[in-house]
Parts: sequence; C-alpha cells; structure tokens
Amino acid sequence: MATLDSQPRSRLIAALDIGTTKVCAVMAQVDEAGQLNLLGVGRASSTGMRKGLVVNVKETITAIEKAVEEAEAQADVSMDGVYVALSGEQIRSMNNTGVITVSREEPRVPHIQEITSEDVERVLEQAKAITLPADREILHVLPQEFKVDQHEGIKAPLGHIGHRLEARVHLVTIDEPTAQNIIRCVEAAGLFVEALVLAPLASATAVLEQTEKDQGVVLIDMGAGTTELMVYYDGGVRHTAVIPYGGNRVTNDIAQILHTTFDKAEELKKEYGYAKFPATVEDNEITIEGIAGRQAQTTTRRGLSAIIEPRLEEILTLCRNEVRKSDVSEKLTFGVVLTGGGVLIKEMEEKAGEVFNADIKIGYPLHVHGLEEMVSSPEYATAIGLLVYGHEYEETHGITKRPGGIMTFLRSLGQHIKNFFKELF
Repeated sequence: MATLDSQPRSRLIAALDIGTTKVCAVMAQVDEAGQLNLLGVGRASSTGMRKGLVVNVKETITAIEKAVEEAEAQADVSMDGVYVALSGEQIRSMNNTGVITVSREEPRVPHIQEITSEDVERVLEQAKAITLPADREILHVLPQEFKVDQHEGIKAPLGHIGHRLEARVHLVTIDEPTAQNIIRCVEAAGLFVEALVLAPLASATAVLEQTEKDQGVVLIDMGAGTTELMVYYDGGVRHTAVIPYGGNRVTNDIAQILHTTFDKAEELKKEYGYAKFPATVEDNEITIEGIAGRQAQTTTRRGLSAIIEPRLEEILTLCRNEVRKSDVSEKLTFGVVLTGGGVLIKEMEEKAGEVFNADIKIGYPLHVHGLEEMVSSPEYATAIGLLVYGHEYEETHGITKRPGGIMTFLRSLGQHIKNFFKELF
C-alpha cells in the first residue's frame, strides 16, 4: 500500500472500477482519525471490457494507465496496490451452511464449551466446503447468521457457550481465467491487486446505510454492460444475481431504431430521454443529424421515451423476478436502491416504483470527504465503495501486499478470507 512521504502516519488506498465503457481510478488518504479523504480521481473511456470480460487486453491496459495517470496527477502521489471490482455473468453465488461440534481435548470444565475464534474459522471453512469446477474460485464468504445449539440469529458467536455451532453464509464464486485476465491487465499497467471485490458488494458499501441492510433492502447496480443486484436482510446478503443487460442495451435500441451512432444515441438518452414520460413535460421535436451523408431525422421526446421505457421495464422486471427468488422478498422494509451509471435517466425512480411497487431511492456515494463534487454521481458508487471496502479490510486484518502475481493471489484468496473472519470474530 502506498504511503504519503510527507505524512508518514497516513496511508493511501487506491481502487479501480474497470467497466464496459470506462475505467475509473480513485485514491484516498486515510487520516489519523480513520477518515477517508479523496485525493485523486481519474477516468478513461474504454472498449476493452464487455460484460465483465476482457475482450481487448491492449485497450484495457491503456485505459487503466490513462485513468491511473490522471488520478496520480491530481493526487500528486503514485499508486501501487489497488482494490479491483469484478462483475459480469461469470459471477455465481449461493447460500450454504456449515456445522461443527465444539469440543476440547482437555477442557478445564467439561460441560462448558466456549466458542473460540478457531471454532468460527472451522465452521466457516465447513460452510465454504463445496464442490466447484476446476476453473472456479470462492471470492467472498459473507456470513448471514450463526446458530449456537438451538439459539438462532447470532451475529458474533465468539465467547458464546455451546456444543454445536452452525454458520449460514452467502458464497460468491468467480471464473478463475476471467479473474486472471483482469489481474494480468492491472499488473501490466504497473500495479498489483490488493483484493478482488464483487462490484455490487462495493457499491453497497458506498451507498447503503447499516439500517437498510438490517431491515431489508435491494441494491440494483446498473452498469453499461450488466445489471447486478444484492438482497440484504438482517445485516447479511441473502441473494445475488447478474442480469446480462445494462444501460448499453437501451442505447443500442435507440441507435438501431433512429439509425444513428451509438455515441449520438447515448447523448440523446441522457439529454432527452425519460424512463417514464411524464404528462407534465412538453413533447418537443428532436432533430437527429444524418450519418454518412444521410438526411437528418426527427423524433419527439415522447417517441424517444417510447424506445427507452420498454427496455428499462424489461431489465427491472428481470431484477424483480430475481428478488422474488430470495427467501426475504416480503421483508424488505427499505425497498430498492438504484445506483450505477445506467440509472441516470430522468424519471428512473418513478419507473422502478411502478415495476417493484416499493419504495425507490437513487443511491449516491457516501463515506468519503474531499472532491465530493467529482464523485457525487451514482456512476462512481463502485469505485468509492472499493475505497471504503479496502479501508475496512485493512483495519480488520492489517495491511499486506501481494506482489507474487496472478496465481499467488488466486491461491491465497481462501487464506485471506480465513484470516479476515478469524480477526473479525
């Protein structure tokens, strides 16, 4: 982890959100009070990724380098280790349970079995003992709750007395070759990966309050290539899903129907588009420049919205169907929080409310100070969430570097998860 030479008691945390249309690099200083102060933000357009997969290595590396260079210039300090978001259809998740018997070889008091950190570690190992294809790795083990003997709903079992310890967890797995390709691009740009983090988990860290996670909420993170969601209840992740469509799907519809370029379609979507056309807005005519010598065309705001609304409704309906697969879909007090660049369409909250029939909120990044005006948009939720996640990660089990490269990092994922929970409890 990089350190500010002029302030040796401070440290830096850096993050990369490598998306379908852009790479975002951010750097923050952790001051002596433990507060994150944003120092640098860099952004570069990219076409090297598609739905979480590297499709052009050279383009991805170049975009990372440009974003990092911009962030470093603003912060006036170099970054080396970075937290990197993972997203896309290659993500898989499931709920699982692990059970152990709490026993001691020579207990001082035979009938009393106090649960130790080693017991917690063992039960989490049991919970993640699943059969995976050779090309998949466990990325996150996210505890939902523990059960000691017949007592359920325990969040921190350390120190409890009991003979049987059960852990209910949410497991997130990744495709190892996909992760290797992303790490390879980051390393080729002169950096090393501190940790890979599921993108919606990072976004949730940035935009959700603990009360929302406790009483039930859905996070929908709509990017350019995919839309990802997480269902929280009682402080834990209950369901994760990836929808293979994002904001680009809407833009492509506009480009095809109005016979214009993708860039022009994106501009039209942002400037004139509505997720649900309101009765109070005047239906003005829009002129669209002709492409490659073709004649200019016209449409209206309502006509443009008639293209946008069905596709957004489809994506949101797929999200709603995923939420219904969770066992807590009727307990989500705080409804749905929308974040990511794909939700930046006028009347998005109204449309989502119509689909979900629930409370809807746009999620903006929280928990950082400095340069807030640069990262106040939902499209920076993942990047800022990575900084917050990294800060919490390092506070929990210390700062470590992993210069050993791709395979060393992937092989060490399980050990780092083990250490994380050992110190957490």
